[in-house]
Amino acid sequence: MTISMRTTVSAAALAAVLSTGAGFATAAETINLTAVSGYAPTASWVKIFEEYFIPQVDKALAEKGDYVINWNKGFSGTVVKPRGELDAVSSGVADLAIVVPAFHVDKLPLHAVSFVTPFATGDLHLVTRAMAKIAEEVPEFTQEWSDLGVHYIGPAGSVDNYEAVCKTNKPNPKDFDGVKIAGAGTNLLYFKGVGGVGVNSNLGDFYNAMQTGIAECSSVWAEAAAGFKLYEVAPYFIKADMGAVTSFAIAANETYWETLPEPVKEAIEEATAGYGTALADYVVAAADASLETYKANGGTIVQYTQEQRQEMAAGMPNIAQEWAEAADKAGKPGSKILTMYMDMLRANDQEIAREWDKE
Repeated sequence: MTISMRTTVSAAALAAVLSTGAGFATAAETINLTAVSGYAPTASWVKIFEEYFIPQVDKALAEKGDYVINWNKGFSGTVVKPRGELDAVSSGVADLAIVVPAFHVDKLPLHAVSFVTPFATGDLHLVTRAMAKIAEEVPEFTQEWSDLGVHYIGPAGSVDNYEAVCKTNKPNPKDFDGVKIAGAGTNLLYFKGVGGVGVNSNLGDFYNAMQTGIAECSSVWAEAAAGFKLYEVAPYFIKADMGAVTSFAIAANETYWETLPEPVKEAIEEATAGYGTALADYVVAAADASLETYKANGGTIVQYTQEQRQEMAAGMPNIAQEWAEAADKAGKPGSKILTMYMDMLRANDQEIAREWDKE
């Protein structure tokens, strides 16, 4: 081989090495992330997390090419049971969680505003936007999370309208008098004015609670009632349209969040905003189909009139004012948040059965 040829080959080899080296220099950094929910992907909020949230984060990061997430999906009770998500993300057992604030009203009282204002709106998209605005404008709202070592990222909801499913028919609100109703926290108060007896439970246990007689009814929404096959034990779907709530929040362990590169934080924040919309889209679209599923499996839909809904709302104690006053006494802006929330509903022309903040 001549000197000229050797020089040419060496130059080519050097170029290849440099090219390969450049490739290694720009390889994406892997971020390990454990995301948890005590529920299985059959639950809409986990399903959309898997089908929308994770791909959205991955897509945003792939466009820049600097980072990639190695997802450890701790769902179906593999890491925590339902109700355990907040403790997991607070303690660092999980990096990211789909938290159910309704289970933790003692620790996250300000998040309950949509729960204490029933019969005000069935617009889940509006409720999600309203909660995001409150989180943005009221620092005490996110401070509750920070006090637990948790970084609040954003709201989401899977409840377009709370209803009831029962083992026997309840054609009138007064038929709930003395009846045991399984539910999660504040929503059980919706039946207080008509004599219902609340039994604290969670969606994963509703079927068993009604099957074994622990409860006669469950407080639930259409998509979940069909998805969890509650028609098998509670064939009567009482459509009282008690309202939409933001039942979930995406949150991260605060120490873990602080270690994340800014592009990763931005990708997660953007995906969280889209997740709230995507989950609402899914639940609202599934509602009518879920009622058809209920009927197809022998269930009966019992539609309450507007007068019956107003009867239920009027008979309740003003749980919104009670909640706001308790928060105010604890040094939290309960009344401010209640007024903000109701003003947003009024500004969007909702049919409000009870003006919770004006009584």
